[in-house]
Amino acid sequence: MIHYVWLFVSVLLGAAGQVLMKWGVGTPKPAGAAMLSWSSMASYGPIAAGLACYGLSSVFWLLALKKFPLSTAYPMVSLGYIVVMVLGFYLFHESLSMQTWIGAAFISFGVLLIARA
Repeated sequence: MIHYVWLFVSVLLGAAGQVLMKWGVGTPKPAGAAMLSWSSMASYGPIAAGLACYGLSSVFWLLALKKFPLSTAYPMVSLGYIVVMVLGFYLFHESLSMQTWIGAAFISFGVLLIARA
């Protein structure tokens, strides 16, 4: 059972990393600050936290891969698309069309089919 936790924590941390990096690049910077240099990205809190989430996500992903076949584990990563989509809607007020929701339903259904195989 713990291997399912590792898999879902990996997906959630990956999604959190995306959201944090989006927040970081969208936040106004002080005048004269470099926009996207390595030093500015690493020192800016949300971006650094997003990169840290990616690193932790990789650790949990490796733990999950020890227990799941790659052909089963990798499709679960697509659940991160749905998590990011919903977080983008609530946190960044991004619009979601009916087509987007239908696509999310197809992703969910596909993941369910693979997980039950």
